[in-house]
Amino acid sequence: MKNSAMKDSATKNSATKNSATTSGVRASFAGWRAAARLVAAGGLLGVLATGCDKLMQQPRCPKLSSCGGAVPVGTWVLDPSHPSCSEDIYVAPTDPRLPMGTVPVARTPLPEPALYDWCDQLITKAYDSKTGILSVAANFYTPDIQVGGASVRYNTDGTYSAGLTRTGSYTLTFPSLCMREFGATDGNPTVDTMQMMPVGGPVGVCKQLEMPLGQAGMGPGSFRNTTCVDDGSGGCVCTFDATETGGGGGSYLPLDSQTILNLPGPGKDFPQKVTYCNTGSGLQLTGADGQYLFGTLGLRTLDLVKQP
Repeated sequence: MKNSAMKDSATKNSATKNSATTSGVRASFAGWRAAARLVAAGGLLGVLATGCDKLMQQPRCPKLSSCGGAVPVGTWVLDPSHPSCSEDIYVAPTDPRLPMGTVPVARTPLPEPALYDWCDQLITKAYDSKTGILSVAANFYTPDIQVGGASVRYNTDGTYSAGLTRTGSYTLTFPSLCMREFGATDGNPTVDTMQMMPVGGPVGVCKQLEMPLGQAGMGPGSFRNTTCVDDGSGGCVCTFDATETGGGGGSYLPLDSQTILNLPGPGKDFPQKVTYCNTGSGLQLTGADGQYLFGTLGLRTLDLVKQP
């Protein structure tokens, strides 16, 4: 009986040791897995921290000098010999069919969406002596308009203002299908849609389109000098000049000897860090950390001269 009890006790002690060893191994393995997770997470964070800048789209405009200098108090205008640098930012054109579709004349079908898109939203129609051939004006789309004029002023009281003028010339191309699908034909006078009356003698569809399309572009105040010519195959090529103004103002803070923080007025835009180089007669501005200048989409740099 004693031997049996001793064997049972030894067996229990062995089981206890094995259990303790197993628990220790499990605990050790669990700790190793937790440590491995921490190492992996730390490595991932390190990769993300070092790789995010590479994954982000980098500015394509070369940085101008950031030599610093005195705070650039005064009025500065765009250097005629060194224009600004703006990146082409794709902004999808607005589609007027989304907020409110075009309402056709009774029993007249709407144009096919594919045709509507292909024709830059232009819809022509059969000639009418009061409205001509234009039913819906084309979309004056200017995706890469550049800054052609700028005036920037930094004041001694810590405020600034900027006036920017963006200009460009653009082309709209309308195949024959766009011009003639809904009944427009050559041989009619153009129509002044403001006066609602014909002007001049019979002309082709391109000249019939030119005046009303130009008047539609002048409505927003940005698109002028519209001209349309025949492309040789029954379609039309129309060119126009675009002018847009912007800029704004607010207060500014010098952050260091070569960086200024522009603070637009409340609700207008985000603060913008700008590096600068003030030589006394010239001022170069670059949006710091990939930021845009004066809240103008795509505008990275301005090369300015002191206004006398």
